[in-house]
Amino acid sequence: MTVIVLRSAPDTTGIRFSLDARVVCVPDSSYANITGTLYVGEQRVSFYSLHNKIGFSLNYQNIVIHAVVRSSTDDEPHLYCQLDGPFPGCQSSVNGANESEDEDSEDEEFAELKFYPSDTSQLDALFQAMSDCAAMNPDTDTDEDDGDESD
Repeated sequence: MTVIVLRSAPDTTGIRFSLDARVVCVPDSSYANITGTLYVGEQRVSFYSLHNKIGFSLNYQNIVIHAVVRSSTDDEPHLYCQLDGPFPGCQSSVNGANESEDEDSEDEEFAELKFYPSDTSQLDALFQAMSDCAAMNPDTDTDEDDGDESD
């Protein structure tokens, strides 16, 4: 997984949607509760905090899943993203950690990001913009062949 650490605001060419948000990396991160701007671009998702002068940019292929999480008793509404690998400055979770240790077991590290928009009424528009841009960037990984060879 490639994550670009930003020390200045990202190029805004191709940005489809942006909003002020707070980011949290689960379970722990140097990006905990940093407020900045989330940019949903045609090729990348970027976050940058002008106040902290730090941010990141990642490809859609590195986002395994994104979903809207509505408010609950223990969390605010946010956009949840699970990434396909470890995130710089964020402890990784391990898939399969409770499985038996055998040769076929593949423990895969992943990170989770939560974006809390300052205006929660924009949450669905954020999700739609990310979905639209992700669709423009299909995963080119050929490891998972579905066996369909027809054209």
